[in-house]
Amino acid sequence: MGKAKVNMVIRFLKGMQAEKVNVLGAEEAQKDNELIQKAIEDIELFYEAELER
Repeated sequence: MGKAKVNMVIRFLKGMQAEKVNVLGAEEAQKDNELIQKAIEDIELFYEAELER
């Protein structure tokens, strides 16, 4: 996956975190957002070499 696509996926997931807070409220969205954050971190680690280019 190219750098642009990786960044697009990460931006989408971060947007999803914000939307969950807007829809569910911060407290209800917290657990989901923690899972999404773990996915973001996993993607960043997996594609670390591509993100540095």
